[in-house]
Amino acid sequence: MGCAPLNALLVLDKPQGLSSHGAVHRVRKITGETHAGHAGTLDPMATGALLILLGSAARLAEWIVDHDKKYRATVQLGVETDTYDATGTVVKTFAERYADDAIRAALASFVGKQNQVPPAHSAIQIQGKRAYKLARQGVEIAMPSRAVEIFSITNIDIENNAVAFDIHCSKGTYIRSLAHDLGAKLGAGAHLAALRRTASGNFSIAQSLTLAQVEAAVADQTLEKYLLPMDLALGQFDAVHLDANRARAICNGQFISAPANLTTPLVRAYDEQGNLIAILERVSTQQLKPKKVLSNAP
Repeated sequence: MGCAPLNALLVLDKPQGLSSHGAVHRVRKITGETHAGHAGTLDPMATGALLILLGSAARLAEWIVDHDKKYRATVQLGVETDTYDATGTVVKTFAERYADDAIRAALASFVGKQNQVPPAHSAIQIQGKRAYKLARQGVEIAMPSRAVEIFSITNIDIENNAVAFDIHCSKGTYIRSLAHDLGAKLGAGAHLAALRRTASGNFSIAQSLTLAQVEAAVADQTLEKYLLPMDLALGQFDAVHLDANRARAICNGQFISAPANLTTPLVRAYDEQGNLIAILERVSTQQLKPKKVLSNAP
């Protein structure tokens, strides 16, 4: 790739065994884009849609992570692990088998708003330290619950105490915790055996490239046709289109007058060429100020 920043989004089909941070590192190395990040962490065990933020798009992560998620999950009943997934150590086994109707009813009970307790083996900060580091040291952790919402659980397949299903949920939902809680509700241990993210917000696995495909696209100089405009992830904000003088003012950190028809606290700002140049904040009904500038002053 050339030296110009990519300033775009890429949906990566993350492979199993690679952390989200590791996936970003691989994309940086392949594309030559030094500024990159991701939205919505996937555990190393999980595969699927990981939204990679390239160039200036990496500065928008705080708003993109709010998106809901969709997964195809497989839960193994009868085996409980310390990490709540297949990478952990087995702590208990159960011989019971459960009727399909009981399993389906238990899954249905999780649909809706709830307070979920994340796994102790997670990257959540507890008193300035990652929870998983404390858990590995044998420290007893009281994980704080968090408000999440499960919008739907569908396409349930049950075979030999393995339960596969599609789930649509809010940001921050731990499917590992759901697996653990499902086992507890049925009176049996359970862990997450497999997880594939099929969508992150409006970005689906159908739009994704594997790392090998990214590498091939860079090699034949066709990557840009797979990149998505970074403003596709910001549709929740109103937009303003600025003339050259107002665009220059914004890029220089100045306030500008606000149109009368704005409805959102934050606003996307575009220059005359249609480039996203900043996220603006409404300070009153009459004024907008720069919240995050993505472009240098023209």
